[in-house]
Amino acid sequence: MAYSKDLLEYGLGVLSQRRNTAKAQATERREELYRHLPRLRAIEQELAGTGLELVRAVIAGGSSTGELVKQVKAKNLALQQERTELLRSVGVEEHYLEPSPVCPLCRDEGYIDGKICSCLEKVLREEKLRRLNSVSSLSLATFDQFHLDYYPNTADGGAAPRRRMEAIYDVCRQFARDFQGGSGRNLLMLGATGLGKTHLSLAIASEVIKRGFEVVYGSMQDLFRRAEDEKFSREGSRYDTLESMLACDLLILDDLGSEFATNFTNSLLYNLINTRINTRKSTIISTNLTLKELDQQYADRIVSRLIGNYSVLWFQGNDIRRLLLEKR
Repeated sequence: MAYSKDLLEYGLGVLSQRRNTAKAQATERREELYRHLPRLRAIEQELAGTGLELVRAVIAGGSSTGELVKQVKAKNLALQQERTELLRSVGVEEHYLEPSPVCPLCRDEGYIDGKICSCLEKVLREEKLRRLNSVSSLSLATFDQFHLDYYPNTADGGAAPRRRMEAIYDVCRQFARDFQGGSGRNLLMLGATGLGKTHLSLAIASEVIKRGFEVVYGSMQDLFRRAEDEKFSREGSRYDTLESMLACDLLILDDLGSEFATNFTNSLLYNLINTRINTRKSTIISTNLTLKELDQQYADRIVSRLIGNYSVLWFQGNDIRRLLLEKR
């Protein structure tokens, strides 16, 4: 996966901070041991001195150089052994004095044999998604905040809205609870404005993110505008929105039909839907349009994939936003 220069600089900065933190923590541990084991400080000072002694012996030369080097090495080994025994007397090993990296593979350097480490990849992916999701409120909606008593319990023929919404609520909770990357399960939420489509989408997103999956959430209008700007920008893409939408574990497209329809947006929508179906990556799409209106606005190849590969949830009831405003 390609990353922009500023994103890569951000990731390396995170790893640099990890190394600095690890060094600071190691220094604190060392100073704490020095307070309890004064001899430990003296040993380490003597060990540093044996290195200088060795250099001096080699530089001086002469017939006794070999014997001097032998003596210095013996002294060094004896000091190391004494340090090991001293540390073990208080229940710690020598690595306790060294920095403890977050990633044991690359030791927080970000690369292994010239190849990017998985730890840096993770930092870059998370930051890329954070920037992409920065305009949304992924943490503000929960299932517990979704109140079914706002929906009428009576109906003019057919099922009461509350009963239908209870079923939809259960479907969404189960979708979040059972979510697994690569399951290929998709939801299409249909219904008028203010019926809870965005709330339940965000509640699913919050739960899925807590479990460590990558989620891209946004309105069709905003995400498609970003993708179009990046594609046709002379400066090139900063954060590849299309790549993130294709690769994330869960893509949530809010308000299908609000985007400005062009050949580009129609092609992009088909590409997203078709590719994610083929790669078994889950997608949730919400829209205020009816199936008839979707059929009128989008090509058959788009609508047929939505109907054939998505579980359709029909939201019913009264505009909850308006009800909440009237209560104020």
